[in-house]
Amino acid sequence: MPDRELRRMRRAELVEIILALKQTEDRLRAENAALSAQLQERQIHIENAGSIAQAALELNNVFAAAQAAADDYLHSVQASLADTNATAANTLSQARSEAKRILEQAQADADSLKAQAQQECDAMTAAAAQKRTQTEADCKAMVERAEQEVQQRWQAFDHKANELLDQYRSTDGLPSEET
Repeated sequence: MPDRELRRMRRAELVEIILALKQTEDRLRAENAALSAQLQERQIHIENAGSIAQAALELNNVFAAAQAAADDYLHSVQASLADTNATAANTLSQARSEAKRILEQAQADADSLKAQAQQECDAMTAAAAQKRTQTEADCKAMVERAEQEVQQRWQAFDHKANELLDQYRSTDGLPSEET
């Protein structure tokens, strides 16, 4: 199976392929066991036949078939393993690249939010400072007006008090302040 097809497969499909290879392996093991049983049977047959040459020829055929089956199985497992490792390495590389991209984007977003928050904070601080300056100026003006009003009221009180005293002195014949 070409690498390109394996790369496009999902994990489930790859697991199915591995399962099929495992089943093939089990089947080949069973076949190997059957061949071993046949080999033992042939050994008995050879002993019965008594011909070493004939036994060697029969064993060579069995061993050749078993070796061919083992070689085929080993080759298919190695090819499958190489394809699986390549796919896994490619997937891991893509995942790492994607994770790096996501982290970079998150950092950029965080930096942008931080700068925006700093600008808003600076604007609020400037507005608060301006408001404080205005409030202090307003308070100072109010204090000055209050002091002027107190002074005016005191003068008005003093004036009325002097008028009342003057009226009282003039009506009762009290001695004046001059004496």
